[in-house]
Amino acid sequence: MRAERHGRQRMRGWRAQGIPAPEQTSVAQLVWLLLLITVVSAPHLRTLPFWISAIIFVAAIWRMGAAFKRWPMPGTILRGTLTLGSALAVGFVYRQISGLEAGSALLLIMLALKLLETHSARDRSLVVLIAWFVLFAAFLREQSLGSVPLLAAGVVAGTVALLQAARNNSQVMTPLAALLLTARLLMHAVPLALALFLLFPRLPGPLWALPSGAQNGRTGLSSQMSPGDITSLAQSSEAAFRVRFDGTPPDRSQLYWRGPVLESFDGRRWRALPDGARRQKSGRPLPPNPADAPVYSYEIMLEPHHQRWLLPLETPLSWDIAAASLSPARELLSARPVATRSAWRGRSVATPRFRDARAPEQATREVSAARNPRSAALAAEMRAAAGSDRAYLRSVLSMFRQQAYYYTLEPPPLGDHPVDDFLFRTRSGFCEHYASAFALLARAAGIPARVVTGYQGGEPNPLADYWIVRQSDAHAWTEVWVDGYWQRYDPTAAVAPQRVDAGMAAALPGSVNTELPLLGSSPWFGRVAFGWDALNAQWDRWVLAFGPDQQSALLGRLGFTSPSLRDLALVCAATVGIILLLFTWLTLRNHGAKPDPLEQSWQYLCKRLARLSRPRKPGEAPTEYAAVLIAAQPELAAPLGSLTALYLRLRYEGIPDRAEVLRFRRLVRQFRLPPAGARG
Repeated sequence: MRAERHGRQRMRGWRAQGIPAPEQTSVAQLVWLLLLITVVSAPHLRTLPFWISAIIFVAAIWRMGAAFKRWPMPGTILRGTLTLGSALAVGFVYRQISGLEAGSALLLIMLALKLLETHSARDRSLVVLIAWFVLFAAFLREQSLGSVPLLAAGVVAGTVALLQAARNNSQVMTPLAALLLTARLLMHAVPLALALFLLFPRLPGPLWALPSGAQNGRTGLSSQMSPGDITSLAQSSEAAFRVRFDGTPPDRSQLYWRGPVLESFDGRRWRALPDGARRQKSGRPLPPNPADAPVYSYEIMLEPHHQRWLLPLETPLSWDIAAASLSPARELLSARPVATRSAWRGRSVATPRFRDARAPEQATREVSAARNPRSAALAAEMRAAAGSDRAYLRSVLSMFRQQAYYYTLEPPPLGDHPVDDFLFRTRSGFCEHYASAFALLARAAGIPARVVTGYQGGEPNPLADYWIVRQSDAHAWTEVWVDGYWQRYDPTAAVAPQRVDAGMAAALPGSVNTELPLLGSSPWFGRVAFGWDALNAQWDRWVLAFGPDQQSALLGRLGFTSPSLRDLALVCAATVGIILLLFTWLTLRNHGAKPDPLEQSWQYLCKRLARLSRPRKPGEAPTEYAAVLIAAQPELAAPLGSLTALYLRLRYEGIPDRAEVLRFRRLVRQFRLPPAGARG
């Protein structure tokens, strides 16, 4: 109550001095605030619960009703109850109130509730400040090229709303004037932003990203697999990575992108061996002689999947990631999970086999005797009929090729003996069904075998020089130890050769969901989709994947060889300093060329007032100088106080309106000093 009485007294004082009261929110200011809230909320609403959108909508309607229909604003008790209840609801839904998803939800709710108490310029500024935090949260979630227009609109709306919210009712700018001023401010920010983006020392790992539970295991590849795990992912057209070859690329049937290697099998589920359980081998697995197979150089733009696999083309020879290493199972692993878009270059030999310096792990020979007995009996029978290991493996492939086995994305469920059920009952499955069954049949015949998961194939973009490897290209195949080599066998190619030669869409037409419903029905839509993907690829390559390696390469072209962190900091500081000095020089030059009419009027008033007592001291605040003069001439309290307050408001509450400046100038010229006989 005391604060309200103080507010009413302050408003009466402003009215007595002829100064418009700033404790009002005009309709124009409210419209700008609502536009800002709409723009900054849009990137979040598709991932947040519906009830949060309802809270924002109800708050906006309530505030507009208060402005147009004089609805009563919610009191302190109601606002406090809503705030506490909303925080508890967020904690109940997300099991936390921090993190990207929960934090964004809480920010949006606080933004809506703060709108219901916008009375003063301070309240409006707080709404804009919260909206900026909501926009920052959107930057952490949305980084694709398609999100740039909406995020840029949020920056523009936030700047305009800040300019309008800090003004009094009578000083609100026209929309065109506000947009022009915002454009000028943002154009000043562009050189600084570009310099900081290119030169600010880059740290390894994600800077503009936060972990999100919805992204974990995004590729669908993990350290374990059982028949059916990959089927839910094989229908997605989302890009897993893009690859650009130096020169002619391999045939599509040679594009095997190696991921997790699964060596342990309990009769139902395949698992990768723990790092400690694998034998420590000196050096890398021995690659084939490059003369035996072509060597390909390529660059991979890997989407974030929050795992360590870098998915090279088989067989990797070299890579430019210092923190990456090749495991004994020939998995190329990053030192940390891939949490952001990452670009790396490598060289590989496209060959279906490689020689290893050590014998296979014991785990690659084990067969669970308690499960799949019919498969073990079949393997023993077929191996006895074959003359060699290679002949036996060829006979297994011939069985898949000649008998009634089917390739499908919706295989029937399997029981406690999954390989037996698949081979003798359902005979329908996806790539991991065939890879799992082939590996078990090899082991049951005494041949070491393991399952390899990753991606196979890709789609060339006809409008650019790169391939798109999609989630629908997720694949599983088998490696078998024969004659001192790990040999790749892909039983899926025996059942559905078009899957390996032409991709999932050719093997099962209509199985891959696309983001454009008409894609494929019209060549024009296909060209549009490929063109948009090419733009996204360039955005990912030069913006999102711009990390320490790319920054070092850029500075190397500028003459800084192997720049240290200190060198980067010095170059960045010098560049930013030069830009700021240039802006300062331009501002001072323009300021000197165009005198400030408001400051001219104030200086004219100070010269006249100097006759009453003394001249204004350098650095003396206007209110201090006015207090000295009023103490000497009390009758000046009302007119001089009014002029001083009006000057401060025009000077420090945003860019003043031209009409207000002319009014101040007129009041200064109308101001009359006391008669000489009345001066103290």
